[in-house]
Amino acid sequence: MIINELLLFLILPLAVGFVNLFLPVVLRKVLTFLVLTFGLVMVYLFYQRLTDSFAYFNVVIFSLNQIGLFIVAFIQILSFIILIFSVNGLDKYSEKRFFFLYPVTVSFCNAVVLSEHALSFLIFWGLSGLTLYLFATMGKTHDAPKAAKKTFIIIGGSDAFLLMGFVIMWLISPSTGWSLNNPQIPLQGEYAHIAFICLLIAAFAKAGAFPFHTWVPDFSQNSPVESAAFLPASLDKLLGIFLLAKMLTSLFVVYPLMNVILISIGALTVIVSVMMAMIQNNAYRFLGYCAVSQVGYMVMGIASGSVIAFAGGLFHMINHTIYKSNLFLSFGSVEKRTGTAELDYLGGLGNNMPLTFLMALIGGLSVSGIPPFNGFFSKWMIYQGLIEKTAILDSGFQLWLLACIIIAIFGSALTLANIMKFLHATFLGRRPEIYKDIKEAPVNQWFSNGLLSTLCILFGIMAVALPLKMFIYPVVEASGMNIPTFVGLYNPLIIILLLIIAFLVGILIYGLTAKVRYDDVYVGGMPALEKFRIAGTEFYNEVRNFTLLKSIYNYAEKKYFDLYEMGREFTFSFSGYLQKAHPGQLQLYVLYMVIGFLIIMLVV
Repeated sequence: MIINELLLFLILPLAVGFVNLFLPVVLRKVLTFLVLTFGLVMVYLFYQRLTDSFAYFNVVIFSLNQIGLFIVAFIQILSFIILIFSVNGLDKYSEKRFFFLYPVTVSFCNAVVLSEHALSFLIFWGLSGLTLYLFATMGKTHDAPKAAKKTFIIIGGSDAFLLMGFVIMWLISPSTGWSLNNPQIPLQGEYAHIAFICLLIAAFAKAGAFPFHTWVPDFSQNSPVESAAFLPASLDKLLGIFLLAKMLTSLFVVYPLMNVILISIGALTVIVSVMMAMIQNNAYRFLGYCAVSQVGYMVMGIASGSVIAFAGGLFHMINHTIYKSNLFLSFGSVEKRTGTAELDYLGGLGNNMPLTFLMALIGGLSVSGIPPFNGFFSKWMIYQGLIEKTAILDSGFQLWLLACIIIAIFGSALTLANIMKFLHATFLGRRPEIYKDIKEAPVNQWFSNGLLSTLCILFGIMAVALPLKMFIYPVVEASGMNIPTFVGLYNPLIIILLLIIAFLVGILIYGLTAKVRYDDVYVGGMPALEKFRIAGTEFYNEVRNFTLLKSIYNYAEKKYFDLYEMGREFTFSFSGYLQKAHPGQLQLYVLYMVIGFLIIMLVV
């Protein structure tokens, strides 16, 4: 029996995961490395020649098109790099579960992307959510079980909507069966809209877009950093945005108003999350909110209806997975050395961990959209595509879309401010004395971060020649669009040269004019104690007290914007009323039966 090549993406990592349950630690790591290396080789071969689909009883189950190959490629790339970080630093209690779940998750994610049949897509989508929950249960914090439960309910609940959406799609277009191969259902009528919204909920929940985003910061704060970098920062983003792109290019035919609505949700995701990130002092929760804000840019680009913004949204998706994984893992190295993720207790570690600081700086500049790093080019493409989109809209929609663009640009500026807080609180400022002997991260950790940092630079400087030409443009052409043309001049070498000149001029001005005197800090005439050290978060704490923002932050802290918490409160309140309505009195139950019978008779 000849096994279809596509099945190797599913079978091999799944088999390795279960075999790892019975192997010693070293062999688990070696076998996981080998299977992910094989996955990279398979991706390379498929880019030379797309393989045939896999059918069972003449029903196509798996197939590989350009967007599927693109997503599968980065599943393998990111999984391989994050695995390098993970081989050293996990505690013994977590290692066995981790090296079982890691390849199994890769297998399920590959199967989701390859699935052409709706039932196969549903099964593996749900299984990938199950492994996400199991990764969440590996957390050691006090709130880890609560965060795992929240993750499971939000992701699992969205699976129900995904099933409902596929069923309604089948009812609308029974001739296509359960195939997801380009049904192109017009977004007309209530049933098509319900199916679209159901799938949109599943995509937004998986990717972590507003208002289904609240599991991401909780998961990031309470799970091992390897899990946070692997799933909400990388693979789950790929799957969620993949489903959104598939909806808008092959499953449905949408109208301009829906594009505007989705763009608005994307802009709202950006600004809400970046504002919430600003007041977070736990580094992982901070990075979780930053990850959510970047999803907003992806949604704006992919849902825009503009070719250049669509390409920019896909490009920003892979850029995000690269620099956000870099930031999670960079701080993970810090947390493993210091034992804390609270920014208030850190500072001045740049001298102790210079390589980690450099790589975190590259990731921070990338996520902030600073040229010539990769985050700038993808955001620039999204902005340019959205501005072009305004030319074909009515005046009212033009103003609304311009407002969304302004919000997104403002969100990018706030992201830079947030990253400065993160870098200053961790690596700059005054170092606590207890960390004076902190050493640089182990080789495997700074090496994996180095690979991610290198990609941040390469994908910025060689944006058109490397990622766009190799990965993005084939997807654009396969989706029936033309290769986008850029307006204006962007030359990364010129930008680098200008940045170097500006830096040298700044150094020269500083050297000629600065008069700096360094003094010790005294309190009451005595040298300041450690407890009087000013943390890098102090300046940003005042944001919480701004008149316009104070009430909003108060509502946010009371979970008024958290759908999970609001649903939880409603459920418990409703169940409380039901308990009061069932006191155990027989005559009351008889009355309920009579009322129920009358209602049924009236309805019939």
